[in-house]
Amino acid sequence: MSLSKIVLSGRVVRAPEKRFTPNTNVAVTEFTIGVDSQNRQDQSVETNFVKVITWRDLAERCAADIKKGDVVCVDGRLQINNYQTQDGQKKREVEIDASAVENLSQTVAQGGRGQEREEKPMAKASAPAGGKKAAAESEDLDAIFSSEDEIPF
Repeated sequence: MSLSKIVLSGRVVRAPEKRFTPNTNVAVTEFTIGVDSQNRQDQSVETNFVKVITWRDLAERCAADIKKGDVVCVDGRLQINNYQTQDGQKKREVEIDASAVENLSQTVAQGGRGQEREEKPMAKASAPAGGKKAAAESEDLDAIFSSEDEIPF
């Protein structure tokens, strides 16, 4: 068994572009993020650009709520596409098929305070299972983490 899962955060460098698949009319949104990473040898910072692809409801929300310059966290499946250009060069493109995207710029702009912001994580590809019990646990956690005076552990 194998697993392909990746979580990245970076700044949106190409604004989201929404389109629809031709036959099934499914929403697809693509955007590119720049992910900074530190070089181990000389400690310099280099930026890698990664294309993010979202589908259906997640695509709709990303197209509406994300703009160039936002800092986002993307959770999804890593895909590497190999192709050949018209002039014969072999190229490799890295992309993420996203299952969840959260706009961190909204959190940072509001100071990261849980009580003041009414925002929820931007989007997930599928609804969590568990129904009322999961909702109750989520509310309990919100109450615990909303207080800045005490650390809950």
